[in-house]
Formats: sequence, C-alpha cells, structure tokens
Amino acid sequence: MRWLAAALLLLGCGKAAPKPPVDAGPTKPKSVKHAHNDYLHTHPLFDALDQKFESVEADIWLDTSDGGVGLGLAHDGPPFVGSLKDLYLDPLKALVAMHGGSVYGDGKDFYLWIELKESDAAIEDELAKELADYDFLTLFPDTGEPVKGAVTVVLTGGSGKIAMVNRPAPRPYTRDGEPYSDADPPADNKWGYYAVFYWDYLVWAGDGDAIPGTQGRLLQQLIDGAHSKGRKIRVYASPDTPAFWKAGIADGEDFVNADDLAGLEATFVADPP
Repeated sequence: MRWLAAALLLLGCGKAAPKPPVDAGPTKPKSVKHAHNDYLHTHPLFDALDQKFESVEADIWLDTSDGGVGLGLAHDGPPFVGSLKDLYLDPLKALVAMHGGSVYGDGKDFYLWIELKESDAAIEDELAKELADYDFLTLFPDTGEPVKGAVTVVLTGGSGKIAMVNRPAPRPYTRDGEPYSDADPPADNKWGYYAVFYWDYLVWAGDGDAIPGTQGRLLQQLIDGAHSKGRKIRVYASPDTPAFWKAGIADGEDFVNADDLAGLEATFVADPP
C-alpha cells in the first residue's frame, strides 16, 4: 500500500503544530466520507485513505493479554486485530509529519471516531494516556474555541465517553450523543456531534434510485435539527447503497456512513457534495 509504506518510514518524525480555529460560516455543511468499523477492512486506515475518506472509526477494548496495558481493536472483544496506537495513532502521526500538518497535505480536517466498548475507569485512563502522547490532535478547552489540530477525535459508544469529557481541560477529544431531541442543549466543547441509529428514525431500506418523499423529509428534519444545535451528525447502520448516500449528501449529512468504501467514493465522484 503506497500510504502504508510512506507512513511507516516516517514514524517518529517531527510533530505538527495545531492550527487555529476555522469558522465554517452559515453555508450548508459539506459531507465527508466516514468508514464505519474501519479496523475490519484488510488494511485498517489505509484502505480508507486510498478511497480519500476523511473520517474513520475504531472500536477499543482494554487489552492486557501480553502482561502490559493497551487498547485493542475489535467489535466484540478478543481476539484483537491490532492496537489503536499501531493501526491509527502512529500512522496518522507519520502522515501529518510527511504532509506538513494535515493527513492529506491539503489542510483539511480528518476525524478519528473512537468507540469505547467498555465503560470503566481503566479503559478511560489508558485512552487518555495514549492520546496525550500525540500533539497533532484538536484540543478542547472547557470554554472558548477549540485549538484545531490535524485530527479531531470524537468519542462514541457507551457511557464511558460521557465521563471522559468531564476530565480536566484541554482534552484531545469531544464526544457524540444519541438519540437526537429537540430539547437538547446547544453544542459545546464536550458534546459537539451526534451519532444516531438510522432505524430509530427511518424505515427505508435504501433501495431504488431515490429516497421516498416522506422518508426524505424525515432525514432532512433530523439533519437540520442536529445543525440547529450547532452539532455535526452521522447516521449509523444506514443503508449501504448509492441511493441513501446520495440522499445524505443532498441533505447535508456531515458524515456519510459506509462499509463499502469504494462504492461510497464512486458516489462522491459521480455526485459530489
């Protein structure tokens, strides 16, 4: 893999300085491609990079199998496919160093969603410890603007993510939340995203050429509701089909979710946001 070879050669290179905050303005958000359960692909991270994805997801468990402590990647627990450090944090560090401060060298944001598959102090402590070693991550103070880095970490998953954002600031992560509610407070540096379960809101299976009218209006209302709170939104377990992806792009879904990486990239090329 061309990304993998270049990145591994540069591990340990110089560190990139964080970038200042960027005001996205009032325009409609541009969708980015999100690799759902990215670690399950043949080449975690790098298969997504080859398809120009801007967002990847890693599920973590506490791993003490070798007598030490680390964060293993798997959906349902051991055996692990690798570690968060080896498959994501170190390669991203190398890419940012190689490209002068961003993952692709274009200055654009890149997102690492980390799902905590366990909710206890031990996994939280280990995640906080590991992330503290990387200075290319966006930092979130309690108040004021985040200090933009090359990679923004979004915590997702169980209740552990809620406890972690109450740790001392600045933190190298924010979190998501679900379900969406009109009563939710405005976004802040602790809670800046939504990740909502598709089938709690829609019933369309993603077939045909376009989303049906009523379903389309429900999707648009969900996305607009999240944006009205100042949050970005990802709809997970959504149909892995071009018809749904096109609907998400058209409606301004911030993170268009896919397991079929090449399929989503082809859709973006054919019908860009």
